[in-house]
Amino acid sequence: MAKLSYKVSYYIMYALFAVILIVLALFYGVGYNNIVGEYNAPEYTDTLIYLMYILLGLAVASAIVAAILQFVAALRDNPKNAVRSLIGLVLLVIVICVTYAMGSDASVTTGGGVYDDKFWLKITDMFLYSTYFLMGVAILATLINLTGIFRK
Repeated sequence: MAKLSYKVSYYIMYALFAVILIVLALFYGVGYNNIVGEYNAPEYTDTLIYLMYILLGLAVASAIVAAILQFVAALRDNPKNAVRSLIGLVLLVIVICVTYAMGSDASVTTGGGVYDDKFWLKITDMFLYSTYFLMGVAILATLINLTGIFRK
């Protein structure tokens, strides 16, 4: 069974490589679409963008499915450790909720005028604050690891 899954993933990987190479050849090899004066865009820009969206979606979906399958398998073997493995996910959800609550919904003046969509302003602040907090935690964890406090 492992050999079959290896062969399937092997062929899928090479099929994806072929599709990527074809789209890149179309993007770089085919002419330009002169839309407005001197602003040129390659003919297959949309195709390249859609391919990236599809590949990102496949990567996220396969990561989520793999995580769920791994959790279900761990739940059968050792339920206590499987439930304990969810602590990181719960902490991440808490961080996201807290940083969303901290986010400002004040209007922002841009070159195109005033932007006042309160939801997206709060989401933007949430992503920024979450990134800052998680980067700080990563740096702190790295420094603690370098000190050797938790080594046995």
